[in-house]
Amino acid sequence: MDRSRGSIFASPVVLFVVALALTMTAASLLILMPALWKLSAGIFAAVPIALTIGALVSCLTSGKQANITLLWIIIILIAPILGSLLWFAWGRRNT
Repeated sequence: MDRSRGSIFASPVVLFVVALALTMTAASLLILMPALWKLSAGIFAAVPIALTIGALVSCLTSGKQANITLLWIIIILIAPILGSLLWFAWGRRNT
């Protein structure tokens, strides 16, 4: 095979196959897009719930004084995302 003629994309057959593959990929993404949106919405809903549950379990098993634990549980339940992040970033070590 003579490779001195230029790029592989110079062939009309290769260009057609590449264009067809790109078109079919774009069409399949458009068909799957509603399902992907639902999946991403479920993931975004599950992350704060898992973060809050993890922070509560970590707080309850930390062995800190009862009043400090109760205060952190209230903070985590009132502000689930921010409270959980504060617990993991600051509360486990400093209280």
